[in-house]
Amino acid sequence: MTTDSGATGSRWRALGALLRPDASRWVGLGTLVALSSALTITGPLVIRRIIDDATDGATSGEITRLALVFLAIAAVTQVLAVIVAWLATVAAWRTTNGLRLRMTRHVLGLDHEFHRTHTPGELIQRVDGDITSVSDFLSQVVTKAAGAAMLVAGIVVVLTVLDWRLGLGMAVYLALAFAVVIRTRHRAVSESSDEMGALGRLYGGIEERLTAGEDLRANGAADHVAWRLIEDSEDALTSAVRRERAFLVMWWFVQGAVAGGWVIALVLGSLLVSANTISIGTAFLLFQYVLLVARPLEEVVHELETVQKANGAMVRVLDLLAIEPRVLDEGTVRPPPGPLSITSRHVSFDYGDDRPVLCDVDLRIEAGRSVGIVGRTGSGKTSFSRVVLRLVEPSEGMLDLGDVPIADIPLDELRRRVALVPQEVELFAGTVRDNVTLFDAAPLDADVAAALRRVGLDALADAGIDRMLGAAGSGLSAGEAQLLALARVWLRDPDILVLDEATARVDPETEQRLERAVSELVQGRTTLVIAHRLSTLRTVDEIIVFDHGAVVEHGNRSDLVGDDDSRFAALLALALDREQLDGSVITPAAPTGGYAGQEGSS
Repeated sequence: MTTDSGATGSRWRALGALLRPDASRWVGLGTLVALSSALTITGPLVIRRIIDDATDGATSGEITRLALVFLAIAAVTQVLAVIVAWLATVAAWRTTNGLRLRMTRHVLGLDHEFHRTHTPGELIQRVDGDITSVSDFLSQVVTKAAGAAMLVAGIVVVLTVLDWRLGLGMAVYLALAFAVVIRTRHRAVSESSDEMGALGRLYGGIEERLTAGEDLRANGAADHVAWRLIEDSEDALTSAVRRERAFLVMWWFVQGAVAGGWVIALVLGSLLVSANTISIGTAFLLFQYVLLVARPLEEVVHELETVQKANGAMVRVLDLLAIEPRVLDEGTVRPPPGPLSITSRHVSFDYGDDRPVLCDVDLRIEAGRSVGIVGRTGSGKTSFSRVVLRLVEPSEGMLDLGDVPIADIPLDELRRRVALVPQEVELFAGTVRDNVTLFDAAPLDADVAAALRRVGLDALADAGIDRMLGAAGSGLSAGEAQLLALARVWLRDPDILVLDEATARVDPETEQRLERAVSELVQGRTTLVIAHRLSTLRTVDEIIVFDHGAVVEHGNRSDLVGDDDSRFAALLALALDREQLDGSVITPAAPTGGYAGQEGSS
């Protein structure tokens, strides 16, 4: 019980914090709601006066004037209802857009381990779907709930002034009716949260399978995908049925309370009129107020699904915001300008499953050196680069850049000075400029065009950097996409460059274009080149060999090539045997030219 109360309290505190920045807007909206509630209470009082005056023999003129007053009140009430609904929708979206932005930044700032275990589809549902549920709650429920509270309080006050027994009776009836709502509400909220979780898993699975659609079709996995979709859909349907069942239980309880109120008002009013305790107008007022009270109760049931979704959404929002990233931006030290050294002191890392990916990595790379990193798949090459990029935090040990602990460097400084060119380049629907700058408006158009020309994309620059690209950068070849990723790096001008299999999935001609661009790009920078194709490491200064998460060899490339007992020499010999077996043409090493050309023996 304490846990439930604490969770409910945290949700209300979170909602209050959400409304606080737009407090003036919501206060103004509350004022309009209060005015609307006051007019709703006043209308039946005018009808009571009309009935009592007519009973006492009032003239038709007096009755007509009261009728016109009632019509004016009814018209103004309806106009206010429209205005409140419109303003509530606008206020809700403005308020929740801030939360949506905060959630997006929070999710993007979470660690690689989190994103490994949550699909993009699930995160879209949590960031956008849950916030939309909260927005619906604010626009559709909050104003109605506030209006209902003011209406109920006003009715009790008016009846108490007329006859304290009527006020007491209405208060008891309301207490019992709302007790029914509260008693049946908890289960409905729990079922709604479970349903939203099931929907998140369903959407995540759909997104995952759509992304892998080509591989699934090529390998005949359509039946497997269909059955997984059926299983996920069944879970979502089961959760929806449980939520709907809880909703119906609450609906019937509330309907019983409303019907009981009508019967009590009619019987009690008749008895009190017969005993000359109240007038006919007051009896009508009592019945009319019971009808008015029944409307908020029924609206609670009608909006229960919105309340359920919003409550469940707030639980999921709070749960997501409670996840603390391990990579914290608390640094204040900026390394010296220019290329940076990399020092790893007994660095170990795992993804939270106690299965080490890096084991006691101890090495130093001097500033301005280019280093090739090789090893089998899963040996720890890419994980080490993620530590250098500070996308993950070491489980043990420390990594320094420029002799400054990486945790002491502000993240904006780190992102500016350390750049990655991945194997899978992400492009976006937008202009060429947007894809080079990643939607940053600061760089000049001339600098963007110059960066494109530096990597050999002259045609793209000449066609105009405002040319639109389709979804996922459609309109560019795989090679052009890789070159565009290099243009991003040129524009940023980093001091450490990480190339993670940057030429692995392109044809030989495009690979030569990439190597020419890279050979110029690495000049004057500390460079890590992660590669399976050893021909791309012909011009690096040093080689690091990883095996099972540990550095098993580190030295100058020329020394390792000349040492027949070195692991790198063995890898070169194996690569040479494969190329000869495949009938590859081995070209001699060019005396100069950086990455240009191929060298099969390397």
